Amino acid sequence: MPKIAAVCVNITTKIDTKVFHYNVPPSMEEVLQVGCRVQVPLGFQLCDGFVVDFPNSSETMNLKEIKDIIDKEPVISQEMVELALWVSNYYLSPLHKILEYILPPYARVQKEKWVKLEDACSLGEITQTLALLDSLIKDIIEALGKGPQKIDKLIKRFGSNCNSALEDLQSRGVVIIFWQFIPLGKEKIITFYRAKVIIEEEITNQFKRAPKQMEVLQYLIRNGPQSKAQLTNILGKNIYILNTLVNKGIIEKYEFREQRLPELHEEFANNVVLELNNYQKEAIKRIIEALDAKIHTTFLIHGITGSGKTEVYLTSIKAAIMRGQGAILLVPEIALTPQIIGRFKSILGDKVVVLHSNLSQGERLDAWESLRVGQAKVIIGVRSAIFAPVQSLGLIIIDEEHETTYKQSEPEPRYHAREVALKRAQLTNAVLVLGSATPSIESYFSAQKGDYDLIEMPERVTKHSLPDVKVVDLREEFKLGNKSIFSTALSEAITEALNKYEQIILFLNRRGFSTFVLCRECGSPLKCRNCSISLTYHAATLEMKCHYCSYKTRVPPRCPNCGSSFIRYFGTGTQQVEQEIKSIWPHARVTRMDVDTTGNKNAHQNLLAPFKKGESNILVGTQMITKGLDFPNVTLVGVIAADISLNLPDYTSSERTFQLLTQVAGRAGRGAKKGQVIIQTYSPDNYSIVAGKNQDFLGFYRQELAARKIMDYPPFSYLIRILVTDYHEKTVILYLEAFTEIIKKDFVDNVEILGPAQAPIGKIKNRYRWQIILKGIDLELLKNAALRGLHQTQKGETNKTLRVILDVEPQSIL
Repeated sequence: MPKIAAVCVNITTKIDTKVFHYNVPPSMEEVLQVGCRVQVPLGFQLCDGFVVDFPNSSETMNLKEIKDIIDKEPVISQEMVELALWVSNYYLSPLHKILEYILPPYARVQKEKWVKLEDACSLGEITQTLALLDSLIKDIIEALGKGPQKIDKLIKRFGSNCNSALEDLQSRGVVIIFWQFIPLGKEKIITFYRAKVIIEEEITNQFKRAPKQMEVLQYLIRNGPQSKAQLTNILGKNIYILNTLVNKGIIEKYEFREQRLPELHEEFANNVVLELNNYQKEAIKRIIEALDAKIHTTFLIHGITGSGKTEVYLTSIKAAIMRGQGAILLVPEIALTPQIIGRFKSILGDKVVVLHSNLSQGERLDAWESLRVGQAKVIIGVRSAIFAPVQSLGLIIIDEEHETTYKQSEPEPRYHAREVALKRAQLTNAVLVLGSATPSIESYFSAQKGDYDLIEMPERVTKHSLPDVKVVDLREEFKLGNKSIFSTALSEAITEALNKYEQIILFLNRRGFSTFVLCRECGSPLKCRNCSISLTYHAATLEMKCHYCSYKTRVPPRCPNCGSSFIRYFGTGTQQVEQEIKSIWPHARVTRMDVDTTGNKNAHQNLLAPFKKGESNILVGTQMITKGLDFPNVTLVGVIAADISLNLPDYTSSERTFQLLTQVAGRAGRGAKKGQVIIQTYSPDNYSIVAGKNQDFLGFYRQELAARKIMDYPPFSYLIRILVTDYHEKTVILYLEAFTEIIKKDFVDNVEILGPAQAPIGKIKNRYRWQIILKGIDLELLKNAALRGLHQTQKGETNKTLRVILDVEPQSIL
């Protein structure tokens, strides 16, 4: 009985996990393994896929055979295939997309479609019938008579009708259409030359008539091995001399694989040995005990800003390496990597590699390969690094675990790195450490229930007190006639810090598009009457809309709360802040960090390095500057407008505001100088701002948890977002209405449906966006409801431009 392989095939039009069974040809039985890519017949074409299992039997009759193996050895390990299957099931993502996503850089390929004559076909016999064929088919067959051809080139040569002609020839068994896979990533191989002899009288005599050869030999003996590129610069057109010397056996040629490492500014190198306090020692002790037990444990470290969590991570990773184990350290922002990498590389050397989206393809390939062969033991990276091939994985650490950037929203797979880390740690019996000064409500709730082991670190390692925090009421500033971006208090503090040659961080708590309407006298935003969520202003229709329940209203001429006519459409950008600084303090040197200034490779460290050296006075930025940065000369942190995240149309807006304020405040006073934080707001009495001012996590947690319980939001329920987009709004609305009716019919008692409603960003790239939110206490039931709606609405003929996105446990509905 032939061996059976389960192959995940790439069918881009379906959300299901498409795994088909195929017979394994006898010639492949010994070499084919789980994690290899293969080519398999599907319908009338060949498709690529991943081998994910070898089942003992199959219910399918007359199985087809695998046609070809793309990889000689697995490109994805058995462990990672198992993890991918879990991600696919948990997040309702196509398995093939997940496997493609975690594919190592060296295995990524560019697919080229080719065509060749069927081996059984004789060109001579076909030529006899060419007179009966139309001219296009005749031209194609004559071209194929010279060998296999790329289909793109045939189309370019013979026109777009070539496709249908090839399909016709394929159906008649005349040609075979197949894919060629061209590797995108390649190792960087450098050719070197070195001398095999020392200069003696006999050698000198041998080269009397070849002075140029003697010169090359002498150069290699004096300077040691040299690359071909170096020698080419010296020899120029005489490079042929190298081959002559190799053939004589005087020098030898060899190849060396160069590891491409990302550039790291020397300002970030830091190998200072720090003394640990008792809280750090206790945290490390508990983590090492778990490493030694080799039983999966999850720790949540709740440590205030400056409590020394990074040193706990570093010491724990050193302990894992000493035990022959590997480690993963996830950070939420690329901006954090220069300081952390500088610290870790200074201590651990080449055992550490880095992985994030700003690396070149070659740098990613070398980092991945170094981990795969076990040369490197530690990976530091953003969320995708959770899939890195770390050998003997023993420890996973997620810094700033509360950050929303750990959830991927576009493109698929829409996974949360924290949940994937938890599953991977369970599969490998690894220790998982979650760290934050402001843990997510869900994580702290899990710790309170006993699902996680809680570690508290309530003191700064430097014994310096937390910075003084002052909240400025912008309503009062407005009454006093101050219409500037900067309050009087912040303006005076900036001037004082500049005069003392101290540094300043100014944070703009803005997430782009969301403009809300706020009364400048009483500070009240306009809110939905049904959901207690801020309404979003839509300039095109001059309406305020709720993106949960679709409630809408016109913008009132006066504030409904106090009757004031001073209603403002709120929103300020980082560029505007930068320009205002240069206008008021023309001699200040300003560094701005946002999506516009950090798009290029190494942009983050190129911007942060001058600030670290003191060449810049003021750092202006968005969320990327709120966490992890440690600059001892920063004594002042200013929050330009705390209300922006507070008034986002999202049930997590209070949590995000508290986290951001606490994190950004932690950037001040980390050195010997006392720190100061000034928070500007129209809502000074809001509990998230009061708690942020007082650095009171527990007070905020209790109040926020109570609010979530009343509204039945996570962690007391689960959410699934169904987002539908199309070029025609009516199509989107009709589809979502049908989707909603199916769920109401079958799941009315167990699933709460919010919507259909227009998404907060109602249109992107001419595609209209509407959504519904499913809410309930049983996640599996919610997923079944979402899949039922999807399958029922996609029966029969489907709209090819309609796109349906299922987002399990969304971090944002924007």
